[in-house]
Amino acid sequence: MGRGCRAFDALAGLDDETTSPGSVSFQVFGDGRLLHDSGVVRGGDPARPVSVDTTGVRMLGLRVTDGGDGRDFDHADWADARLSC
Repeated sequence: MGRGCRAFDALAGLDDETTSPGSVSFQVFGDGRLLHDSGVVRGGDPARPVSVDTTGVRMLGLRVTDGGDGRDFDHADWADARLSC
């Protein structure tokens, strides 16, 4: 990124193929600092919009955690992810 982008946007959710009760949390980091946490998203929930101000951020990181119940059926998707530069 090199500090030249001003925003990161995406839709975050569990893939439609998830048939069992998967759960995840989507996190966005900028230069090692947490900028966004979606909270727990479960299978069947609609995708959540993610919109993060990245002004001045040099390195952007995306992380998906297991939602606290293990990683089985956690088929996470960052859909339509884009940087505005």
